[in-house]
Amino acid sequence: MNHSPTTAAKEQIAAALAGFAVRSLLEELWLTPKPGLVDMNDNGSHLDLTPALMERSATALEDTFFEMAMASYGKQPDRHLRERLAAIGRHGEQLMLIQTGQVNTHKGAIWILGLLTAATSILLTGTGQLREGIPSILTTAGTIAGFQDRYQPVTTTNGDQVRRRFPVRSAREEAVDGFPSLRHTALPVWMAFRHEEEAVRRLNVLLALMSVVDDTCILYRSNMKILKKVQQQAGGIIRTGGMGIKANGLKYKQLDQFITNHWISPGGSADLLAATIFLHKICNQYKNNGNGNTFI
Repeated sequence: MNHSPTTAAKEQIAAALAGFAVRSLLEELWLTPKPGLVDMNDNGSHLDLTPALMERSATALEDTFFEMAMASYGKQPDRHLRERLAAIGRHGEQLMLIQTGQVNTHKGAIWILGLLTAATSILLTGTGQLREGIPSILTTAGTIAGFQDRYQPVTTTNGDQVRRRFPVRSAREEAVDGFPSLRHTALPVWMAFRHEEEAVRRLNVLLALMSVVDDTCILYRSNMKILKKVQQQAGGIIRTGGMGIKANGLKYKQLDQFITNHWISPGGSADLLAATIFLHKICNQYKNNGNGNTFI
């Protein structure tokens, strides 16, 4: 099939972004150990999830992220784009559920990485240069999320149930504000621990996120007191130097045991870790463009 240079460039960029999104989900999965989350040691606080299932789910989403990038390339954020991305995302959820036997593995990640993929596609030029830096990706993603989706199905999610019980922000509110948990926590911590080995660095980012995120995945199975305890313990590890400090190994084991005993899982923080990995890949791919692209 013959393609014009513009179409070929668009498809090349979309394929690259989709690949980064899927790879980020896989690398978050492969990070081991993680408290309460599926990793390569065990299934964490989950009876219905396995590493193989998570891998199938992530891989099945590549076409979804590709279509989101294609739909966004050369566009500006508006309601039409927001609704188009939402439709693609809902279709992606169905593909995910087919692969997982109706188990929700990556619904939250589709929302976060979908917005970031779309925003990056908007900001990329035909020559593969990022017109602005990583903070602009977060801002653009927030602008997209700010538009209403007139076709959103009327359903009640786990997050909706949590917010009826507790005064916490929704995933949409986090996105509309430009992902402050990424901007003010994950990305600075990623840079602060840049001299650590990669696994330690990523686990530190996860713990930093767990210390500030009102994780609805935790609250759905527990209560605010338990969430605050998780935040306190995770934050204590980061404040004392992170997982590169040998003495923090005991603190991590205590946190892991607390999470296991209460059968909770910081799934929201895990999705944000995958988003951080994605943004790092974008930064590495497009940083040499002379346009002041920075990670934070």
